[in-house]
Amino acid sequence: MVRETSVAVPGADGPATATVSGTVDGPIGSRLGEIIVNILRIREMAMVVLILFTCVIMSIFSPYFLSLANFIAIARGFSMEGVVVVGMTMLLIAGKFDLSVGSVMALSGIATAWLMVKGHMAPPIAVLGGLAVGAAAGGVNGVVVTRIGVNPLIATLGMMAIARGCALGFTSGHPVINVPMSFAWIGQGSLAGMPVPILIMVVVVLVADVLLRRGRALRQLYYVGGSEKAAKLSGINVGRVVFLAFVASGLFAAMAGIISMARLTSGVPTAFVGVELRIIAACVIGGASLSGGEGTVAGALLGLIFMALVTNALTLFGVSIYWEGVVTGTILTTAVSLDMISRRRLRTS
Repeated sequence: MVRETSVAVPGADGPATATVSGTVDGPIGSRLGEIIVNILRIREMAMVVLILFTCVIMSIFSPYFLSLANFIAIARGFSMEGVVVVGMTMLLIAGKFDLSVGSVMALSGIATAWLMVKGHMAPPIAVLGGLAVGAAAGGVNGVVVTRIGVNPLIATLGMMAIARGCALGFTSGHPVINVPMSFAWIGQGSLAGMPVPILIMVVVVLVADVLLRRGRALRQLYYVGGSEKAAKLSGINVGRVVFLAFVASGLFAAMAGIISMARLTSGVPTAFVGVELRIIAACVIGGASLSGGEGTVAGALLGLIFMALVTNALTLFGVSIYWEGVVTGTILTTAVSLDMISRRRLRTS
């Protein structure tokens, strides 16, 4: 006999009631329903279910989907974006965001390539130079937002234009070529059959996720994003926390830009246009909120994986790549809308 069981589930604003239908009577069925509800309330688990569902659907409609080569190609494609989502997640948790990451990626890759090709510097020194460019861009964003009080939208839009203009002006719109092939291994090489960019992404994401969950210093991001006023009253230096989050965003964007440059063996000033929308959409889908105080790096990566699967589906079905922007924009708008509706219901319940 089918039975509906009301299950009390703890929530952020008090207990919520969920109805679970099952075919098992008694305490065992009730307990099973409670476990299922609690699992699905975890954003990461919900994303895993969505990703698995997408994989099942794709495997039915495309015989080429379930292949190791396809999965490696998908992972390689979003691996550098996977590095950038780390910094963006930190910012979103703190209640901010950065629209300049794509331009900073291009500028940092250009700077690193130029230092190696034109400046004849050793690759490690050139990489430090590229990372410094990214950190400087993030630092400027942080100062403009925290010290001057400019809205992050305007501040990072300005940095987007500045960084892209510097990349184009410095190179006259031409790529910086002839990067040493020994350096290209970072973007093209493999270890134990796994591409190096994917391995770098996995390490960065794992370390950042653990530190955000367990590190006392990074936990301050959640307090700041939840309520800046309460964080200040608790003795947290809100300005410093937000500033360092912007610096981290610039650093991770620079790291991704440098590795991508190594993969292409050239610095391309027009690269990574529009990548910031994909990054923000992935973070929001994975559980982060534009209002701050929520999100995990693991969830953001799962959101990125889902978007990569959608893009791969378009490719396998022969849909023009020019429609990718429509899909990304639709996913971003839908994710933000659902987040706002959910928050509105929590406030009125």
